[in-house]
Amino acid sequence: MAIYAAVLARIATNAYGATGDFLSFYAAGWLARTGRGADLYDPRAIEWAQRLLYPGDFERAIGYPLPVFVAWLFAPFSALPFTAAFFLWMALNAVLLGMLLRALSVELAGAPRGLRYVFAGCAALSMPALAAIVFGQVDLIVLAGLLAGYRLLRSGRSAAAGAVLALAAVKPHLLAGVLLLLLVRREWKAVMALGVLTAALIVVPALLTSPGTLLENLRLLASYPSSGDELAVNAEVMSNWRGFVVSLTGRNDVALWLPGLAALALACLALAVPRWISARGLCEFDQAYSLAVLFPLMASPHLHTQSLALLLLPAALAFRRAWEASPTPERERAIVNAALALFAALFFLPFFAIQGLSLTVFLLIALYSWAALRWPRGAASNTHAVARADGVCDSAAC
Repeated sequence: MAIYAAVLARIATNAYGATGDFLSFYAAGWLARTGRGADLYDPRAIEWAQRLLYPGDFERAIGYPLPVFVAWLFAPFSALPFTAAFFLWMALNAVLLGMLLRALSVELAGAPRGLRYVFAGCAALSMPALAAIVFGQVDLIVLAGLLAGYRLLRSGRSAAAGAVLALAAVKPHLLAGVLLLLLVRREWKAVMALGVLTAALIVVPALLTSPGTLLENLRLLASYPSSGDELAVNAEVMSNWRGFVVSLTGRNDVALWLPGLAALALACLALAVPRWISARGLCEFDQAYSLAVLFPLMASPHLHTQSLALLLLPAALAFRRAWEASPTPERERAIVNAALALFAALFFLPFFAIQGLSLTVFLLIALYSWAALRWPRGAASNTHAVARADGVCDSAAC
């Protein structure tokens, strides 16, 4: 709460550099709204707009890498003064977080009340949730799409699942794992709905803005792996393998970090794909979907603390499975301790990164390995069925 209060005070007073990532989205919305959308991916135009619109001062402009339709999402906010718009977006993010925690609590409905309260408290006050709100980010929208998609896939509504998963197109790279899961499991209705809506969201607004906008977006994204300070990429504090290598060596050299990141991604796929193929009962589907949500956190070359908010979904599913596998007081204490330990790790690791060494990737490796190799199993967790695209309703023992 003290961190929240300190950050909000800086934003309210337009302190030096208190722009969050929201300034990038706000300036992009202003460019789109004022007929300058063709300049969205021009670093000089984005810096000019940000310095024009921010009441205070800051060191470096923040690059805008998101699709054009996200700029249009922020266009109405750009009609307000920056500080008012920032607080409004933070308030909406806080409301969305509350709705997500309510929805995730449903997944833990069979667990003791104390366990549910601990999970909700840790999630609400976690550093990723804090970062998503005070930076004015969009990762909670991604989490909402992934959670809604999970529920619809679980109930066999593939086309609807693909449609709501398109919400995650605000950050398309965070969809990579779920898209691969859908392809491996031949959920063609979901793939088609997701592909059509995502393509429409990304391509149509870009083409309507200007003929070359989509190509400029792709060029900017291609430059991100080698970008450092010039686009405020801040690779040295990233939560992935790239962040660890750059913080350790002091060099954002693609040749240094990309081989390790690629090897990590391939190892994750080697663990995930067999489980995606063989998933039958609800317990196995929960494991498969959790691995799909976790995969982009392992494989993405651009990952910051706010995107770790996606961990809330696999955490809720894992805690539910752990409780159902052994509903005892001892297991409840173990789950509560795990939630508190994860909360502490996610709180302290970003500060280690700020101090010069990013170690968060090792936490992610541990979580992914646990989800792949030690997922809780038990007969109590097979009371529901998972409807498959081939029409077979799977309810086999987990």
